[in-house]
Amino acid sequence: MNEADSENIAAAFRRRGYELTDEIKKADAVVVNTCTVRQRAEDKAISQIGRLRVWKEKRPEGKLFVVGCAAQKLGGKAIKNRFPFVDEVVGAKAIEAFEDSLINQLGPSPETETAHQNLFRSPQTAYVTIMRGCSLKCSYCIVPAVRGPAVFLSADAILKDAAAKIKAGAKEIVLLGQTVNAWRQDKTTFSELLEKALALPGLQRLRFMSPHPVYFEDDFTALLAREKKLARYMHLPVQSGSDRILKLMRRGYTRAQYLALLARLRAGAPDLAVSTDFIVGYPGETEEDFQDTLKLVEEGRFTMAYCFKYSPRSDRPEMAATLGEPEIEARLGKLLAAVKTNSRVILNERIGKIEEVLFETETYGRASGNFAVRVKAGGTPGKMAGVLVEKADKNTLNGKLL
Repeated sequence: MNEADSENIAAAFRRRGYELTDEIKKADAVVVNTCTVRQRAEDKAISQIGRLRVWKEKRPEGKLFVVGCAAQKLGGKAIKNRFPFVDEVVGAKAIEAFEDSLINQLGPSPETETAHQNLFRSPQTAYVTIMRGCSLKCSYCIVPAVRGPAVFLSADAILKDAAAKIKAGAKEIVLLGQTVNAWRQDKTTFSELLEKALALPGLQRLRFMSPHPVYFEDDFTALLAREKKLARYMHLPVQSGSDRILKLMRRGYTRAQYLALLARLRAGAPDLAVSTDFIVGYPGETEEDFQDTLKLVEEGRFTMAYCFKYSPRSDRPEMAATLGEPEIEARLGKLLAAVKTNSRVILNERIGKIEEVLFETETYGRASGNFAVRVKAGGTPGKMAGVLVEKADKNTLNGKLL
């Protein structure tokens, strides 16, 4: 979602004749898009802003913008007091009004057309934001505080954005939201929005991220079963395998309910690949709780998982970590090893199967299940083709173009 925000910000600059550069010395403007989902991310952003003092001293006419979640949390006044060389601060709640900050600093855009090219990824894939913020109250999460409650974009605006990006060359659209499947507009459900997006001319594949387990409705399973352009992949965060910890986290489901949801989704799409998130060392996590998480890795048959050490929230001092760093590190190591072993089993199960691959280069593409796939040659960028998987190497499937 930060990447999508960065693209929209870059597009606002492009409308004013700016181009991206990798060389800070050449930059006339710099945007630091900050994150605060974990303390380390916030610390890195602060360090980056501090290092930009040298750039600003050499180019006093240059414009420095600090935006995003850490900007929202810390506040513009605090940032400017600490870093007086910053020109504008735009918090995450006002990120869609970034253009107003540009008008303040650079003047209005001389162009009327929006630059729809995606700038940071494969030209085959484009992000479309469908909602901002989150109305859940997970105990460990700062997102609702810095992004606000859930606000849903209109179906018309979403489809217009997606259609424009397809026209600009995207073959695959990824719908984005903190709890993306919570999207609603009047009586229109998330599944009905997906149906409308799937009908857009030129679309070859549709993805979305990240859904929340509590928001899936029965109509989604039927849609998944019949619409093959809907990717056979889902990133479905679970966070813990322990019912006790899930309750403390205020996640809204039990281990059994999560596994039942996976079974229902896989009934609709037996080849569905699922990845997830885990937090290790949540306050009060016992060895038994952690063992429940390890067991869930295999039961959930996850293709991969993002595994994080618990990061205490500065706005919730009562939620300090109760485990020492060595114990948390040890548990994280065991979890990563279990995920790696499980991933190897699942990747090896794809050997001998045919994967539908959207090629990004002549030799590389992504399968519907989000597996990276390589062939020796013959792929056409932007085109789908079947690949017979012959072997699995680390996180990549290798095969023969059909």
